[in-house]
Amino acid sequence: MAELNRDLTTLTSAKFAGRGYVQGGLAKASNYIQSRLGKMGVESQTQSYSFQVNTFPKKSKLAFGDVKLLEGEDYIIDPRSGRFQGDAELAYIDSASLMSGTYTAHQKGEVTVINTKGIDTPDEVDVQYDFVKKAIEISPVILLKEKLTWSVGQQTHEYPIIEILESSYPADSHSISIKVSPEMINFEAENVIAKIDGHRSDSLVVFSAHFDHLGKMGKAYFPGASDNASGTSMVIDLARYYVQNKPEFDTYFIFFSGEEAGLRGSYHFVNHPTFDLARVKFLLNLDLMGSAEKGITVVNGRLYEDKMKDLAAINTEKQFVPKIKLRGKAANSDHYWFSEVGVPAVFIYTEGNIAAYHDIYDTAEVVDWANYDGVFTLLVEFVKTL
Repeated sequence: MAELNRDLTTLTSAKFAGRGYVQGGLAKASNYIQSRLGKMGVESQTQSYSFQVNTFPKKSKLAFGDVKLLEGEDYIIDPRSGRFQGDAELAYIDSASLMSGTYTAHQKGEVTVINTKGIDTPDEVDVQYDFVKKAIEISPVILLKEKLTWSVGQQTHEYPIIEILESSYPADSHSISIKVSPEMINFEAENVIAKIDGHRSDSLVVFSAHFDHLGKMGKAYFPGASDNASGTSMVIDLARYYVQNKPEFDTYFIFFSGEEAGLRGSYHFVNHPTFDLARVKFLLNLDLMGSAEKGITVVNGRLYEDKMKDLAAINTEKQFVPKIKLRGKAANSDHYWFSEVGVPAVFIYTEGNIAAYHDIYDTAEVVDWANYDGVFTLLVEFVKTL
């Protein structure tokens, strides 16, 4: 547990800048993973590729008169935002007027503020999306939110979309001062791939996790502890275990980048594999592994009923985790591209106490590792049944 927590704490530290697209954060994380594997005696290789990403290396500004809001804490800039600097008048639209179309037309140079509270049905969300899409062609838009959730953008709008916590918004404001300075770059990323020889080489097993996260938005950085320093640390821990306990089959440990940008790293790997994908008996992708107090969920689990019966039987006998929930097919992590080409692959995440997600509060402190030993041993025992 000491080594596990050291990995988690290191990967989520400010030095790694959110393991993203500014200040070399992703490269630092890759080097750290390779160093950790090397100290165990496990050789690794990297696989490079590139993609476009919209970055925010410079501090932004958002002020309502003398009231200045804080990046990450009070507001986020939509990752697809364009550049803007200046002062503007504010126009307000509530959910009722938005849905009924009774609001005053959006004027150039005017920043529209939309309170999104109560906009939750698919039809309402579509109306908001259509309005914002047109509005940001002529000036910035502000969305008042109950929670801030950031992501990665690979294209830019003409003007920025700014999401502000409703609780942080200065009521009755009439004007705003904005500075947003995104930079679209061609980003060089890399996957890290390691192998431990097994007793047999006719088939192989893969453990994977994505080690990238969102990076920084100006001065705010997104630590990404649960998502997914937890899974990365667990795969490092599994490598440690198999160094000491030689696996039956050749076993690969793949650390993907670009997951938050649309499963980029795993897509590249599947199209440029470093081993024969037909030899893979099973791939276990670990993401959001920080707290299994309530159990685990297995995405793609319903596609492999026989294997999941084995997993359930092991857990029933030993009670490693309180519950195993099976889900169907979903493109929500790096298992997806493997299953699309016929590789048996699942995505496992834990169910527990962690509420922080894609925000500045997903720190090492929120990870409690509840039932970690149980999840770890369950995976090891499951692999023995393959």
